[in-house]
Amino acid sequence: MAEETIIDFLTGKRLPDTDMERLRQRVARFLVEEKGYNRSDIEVKTTLETTVDNKKIVFSIDYIIRLEGKRLVLINCFPTALVTREKLTLACARLLDDYQIPFTVITDGFATEVFDTVSGKELANDLNAIPDKNSLIKMLPQIHFTSLPEERKIKEKRILAAFEMLKCPGSCKECSFSTS
Repeated sequence: MAEETIIDFLTGKRLPDTDMERLRQRVARFLVEEKGYNRSDIEVKTTLETTVDNKKIVFSIDYIIRLEGKRLVLINCFPTALVTREKLTLACARLLDDYQIPFTVITDGFATEVFDTVSGKELANDLNAIPDKNSLIKMLPQIHFTSLPEERKIKEKRILAAFEMLKCPGSCKECSFSTS
């Protein structure tokens, strides 16, 4: 029996049809159709790789909105319990680039938390609070691309290491903590 698939809204690739993938597709469609982003503004399935205590740690990031050559919004989708994913997703946004990606979003496609990455402060808790493309372009001159001090990098990597221990086996298709 063939595995059911769906077509990725952003890339056109065939993907396994899972609840998690349907969630990601709902968010991708929202970003393009409701928030005005072009498909080319959105990085898909970016990987964060780092090392803690000589152990390689890898996390998948669902989407990153990039405008004018800068990563501005990191978005991760989770099926439930967003509050338990805040520290993980903020750590990813703080470590992925040589600057902290200014905004971090976690969502289940309905419930959503939008954060200022540098302060960790929750700015809003609504999917519609994700800035649209025109608003984000207008914000660009005021956005400071702040690097993370080395001592904070170590702490953020430790957060990732803690979540690494919680990952599901690679065969788990529904969990964003899976290794695949």
